[in-house]
Amino acid sequence: MLRLSRKSDYALVALKALRALEPGDALSARELASRFGLPVDLTPKVLARLAQAGLVQATLGKSGGYRLARDADTITVAEVVRILDGDPALAPCREGILECHRIADCDLRNPLDNLQREMMNVLDRMTLANL
Repeated sequence: MLRLSRKSDYALVALKALRALEPGDALSARELASRFGLPVDLTPKVLARLAQAGLVQATLGKSGGYRLARDADTITVAEVVRILDGDPALAPCREGILECHRIADCDLRNPLDNLQREMMNVLDRMTLANL
């Protein structure tokens, strides 16, 4: 089954919430977690990664918080996935977490790699503005 990691899912929920803010407004990690049912311990870590990558802007202080650093139509789902999870792989052998004795004779490697590329192409075309 193809699915997003929890980190990518939480990031997309947070980014969508930040997209809806009025200009100049911001939300803290705690507010985002509380309003959208995100884990309080993981939300700041996800937001910090997004800030390091330049997708969100963090402002310190009493009225600080997070806001989008770029327009929603320039942030792709694939970019978010890559920031939080790296390049995903469909098969465990492609992630390097499973040693397969069939790797030299595998007739699924190329079709799965093609499917992976197509999936990421779709996510590259899907922006935060589309969500």
